[in-house]
Amino acid sequence: MDTLHFKDEFETQNVRVVRHCIGSFGVNTYFMISKKTRETAVIDPGGVADALLAALKDEKAQVSRILFTHTHIDHIYAADELKRALPGARITYHIKDQPVIESLPDMCRMFGVPCRTMPPMDCDLAKEPEFSVGELQVRSILTPGHTPGGVCFYIAEEKLCFTGDTLFKGSVGRTDFEGGSGFELRKSLLHLLDVLPDDVQILPGHGKYTAMGREKDSNFYLKVDKWR
Repeated sequence: MDTLHFKDEFETQNVRVVRHCIGSFGVNTYFMISKKTRETAVIDPGGVADALLAALKDEKAQVSRILFTHTHIDHIYAADELKRALPGARITYHIKDQPVIESLPDMCRMFGVPCRTMPPMDCDLAKEPEFSVGELQVRSILTPGHTPGGVCFYIAEEKLCFTGDTLFKGSVGRTDFEGGSGFELRKSLLHLLDVLPDDVQILPGHGKYTAMGREKDSNFYLKVDKWR
């Protein structure tokens, strides 16, 4: 897991989003950068810490938070090293994912990768579901199903939602890992349909970007008449 596969980026009015996909897991690691203050959140640091740290340095990013949509090994692979290099960055996830963290050694063995540890939590999204990154107001939406404490990070003013492994372009997250639940995922998808407008850009944990309206029209798992 030592190759920087690709990088892309785009801007909205107030935020610059940079995506890195590093290593064999193919995780989308996002830098959400306030254009005004350079304050930055790193979302789902998969892949190689050295490459991410070098990229953050190039961005002159001021990292205030390391955010996790969920805590499977592919999404936390570089977390411990990032936290040691960026001690002021607040480790932020939902406490309901604690059983997933406790099962990390088993998941590492299953995937044949070195065991990784999760840094101690600094912020529990169960207690602080909304927070700011610079002038950006971020709302976490609890979306269990892929994991018990899976969340999406929604920035309404910028029409962006980081959906992790809850919602992909044309698909949804798997539910066959320990702690997964198809029933809970169905409820979470219906909730996203209720709270996300069609023009919100969906930034998933793997694969290509999409839009909520496009997924509503074409994604089988979001067909309301199939799920109600």
